[in-house]
Amino acid sequence: MHFSDLCKTSAPHASCSLIHLFVLYKSSTAKTSDQWRNTRQTEPLFSVFQILEVLVQRDREFQELMAVAQSQGKLHEEMQRLEKEVEKRDSDIQQLQKQLKEAEHILATAVYQAKEKLKSIDKARKGSVLSEELIKYAHRISASNAVCAPLNWVPGDPRRPYPTDLEMRSGMLGLMANLPSNGVNGHLPGDALAAGRLPDVLTPHYPWQSSDVSVGMLPPHHGSDLGLEPPGHNKENEEDVENMSTDSSSSSSDSD
Repeated sequence: MHFSDLCKTSAPHASCSLIHLFVLYKSSTAKTSDQWRNTRQTEPLFSVFQILEVLVQRDREFQELMAVAQSQGKLHEEMQRLEKEVEKRDSDIQQLQKQLKEAEHILATAVYQAKEKLKSIDKARKGSVLSEELIKYAHRISASNAVCAPLNWVPGDPRRPYPTDLEMRSGMLGLMANLPSNGVNGHLPGDALAAGRLPDVLTPHYPWQSSDVSVGMLPPHHGSDLGLEPPGHNKENEEDVENMSTDSSSSSSDSD
């Protein structure tokens, strides 16, 4: 408190002396200085306590954040495990899809083949042929020697029952077409016919044939001289074929 303020407060008292005013001023200034010293001493202590409280509060918050981080780490590990499981399941699904595609292709092929077989069955039922007709046709083919092997056939002979184009070209007719006109003129030499063999120029040679099987290459009208008439052309076989055909026709008529 200043001296002027003290004078204003002590103005109503006329008997107040100057000494009394000075004492009042001193006492007021002493109180003010003591209050200021107390304030300066308590302020540092209060700030230290605040800092400690803030540190404790921050430590608690840090501990809470650490707990949240640990829980999030566990969640991250669980997410990674689930991602691996999803990848595994995805690979299994892709493998299953591939197998299903293969099964679909196999089933589609089987269904297509089954439909084709059903069409063939329906076609066969609509255009059925009697067994007697097949027997007649088989006997007719057998009678004409169309399914029998050559007379000089030996094991290992790859020739078919009917002549191939190569055999036709290397046969007697093909060689006769290539001979000069003044050579053979469509007739065989007499000594070759008398000996029962073909000339070397007319005899086809195969690696599987030996020299003693060239007799079978004679023309058909010379086979009877050597007793090599092919089966199926004699009268007995023809009569058997006719009898079997008659029997089959009679059985078919009886069944009707």
